[in-house]
Amino acid sequence: MEFTRDQIKITKGVAILFMMLLHLFCTKNYEGLYTPLIFIGNTPLMYYLALFGDCCVAIYCFCSGYGLILGYKKDEKSYFKKNILRILKLYINFWIILVIFVLILGPILGKADVFPGSLKTFILTFTAISTSYNGAWWFITTYIILVLISPWINKMVIKKNNILIVFISFILYFMGYLQRIKGLVSFDNEILNWFFVQMGFLGTSQFPFVIGVIFADKKIYSKLYNFTLKIKFKNLIGLSLILALIVAHGFVETLFIAVFTGIAFICIFNLIDKPKWLNEILRFLSNHSTNMWLVHMFIYSAYFREIVYAPKYSILIFLWLVVICIAISYVISYINKIISILFKDNNKDTISIN
Repeated sequence: MEFTRDQIKITKGVAILFMMLLHLFCTKNYEGLYTPLIFIGNTPLMYYLALFGDCCVAIYCFCSGYGLILGYKKDEKSYFKKNILRILKLYINFWIILVIFVLILGPILGKADVFPGSLKTFILTFTAISTSYNGAWWFITTYIILVLISPWINKMVIKKNNILIVFISFILYFMGYLQRIKGLVSFDNEILNWFFVQMGFLGTSQFPFVIGVIFADKKIYSKLYNFTLKIKFKNLIGLSLILALIVAHGFVETLFIAVFTGIAFICIFNLIDKPKWLNEILRFLSNHSTNMWLVHMFIYSAYFREIVYAPKYSILIFLWLVVICIAISYVISYINKIISILFKDNNKDTISIN
């Protein structure tokens, strides 16, 4: 019993909620931001829940690696073409949001000096070479690189020793973490500096991606699934383990362990039997996850901070931001649909002329 497409989709729905939770509440400086209801010592409980959300990128990378190798095995010949189309679709979605939130809303809301700012900044962001407008956009560049190098990762996992691959991948993860968090290597040269920044991001992202590829290739989840069939009170134990992960991360607050909590969460969460209504909600959120990822930081930070935090209490703030992002996602999806229709119509016209 391997991860199904639906399970991967639902897991991505969880990841976007984790991301928004992390960005909204992962701070101990809550005064003037929101009103905590429950404290652990002097720290709001919401801080620890938000801290656990730092596994969101690891979850998404794992799911991406898992899904991509399945596509690779199914049709290796068309794999590259499908990946280019996958990247192009992301770019189109990204460009729609860039136009709305940077070119249109920036000047309207009196922030033209930052959004769009200089022509150089806009061009670098438009190409996703350097996404400086939005802190959550760094992953666009990293994701594109992962997709482009995925054929080589897939081949290595299929043909080489997986223990050695995991070891090398972990070393790269460790080096990437040091570069990303500590900034061990920096240059006055802008290009060299950009390169090492990207290597830091890629280093921390490729490890969960590679683990996802290995999980799919070696059918590791099936082994876990078959093992849990023999366990009584599986759901209770699973929920207890997730709680233990949250508590453990509260004691060890470093981002370094996010990849491990993320992979553990993916397995435990999917092994637990969930009510149908919860799966439906997460499936719905997954459909909007890309747009939510790309717009939420503009909403809660750049433009409408006071509006987002107006409800004062964390659960209301969280739900309010989710609702706003989903509403905007519908608009973006509608524009995207119109562009797709126009593009198809133009293609038909070109074919008929020729």
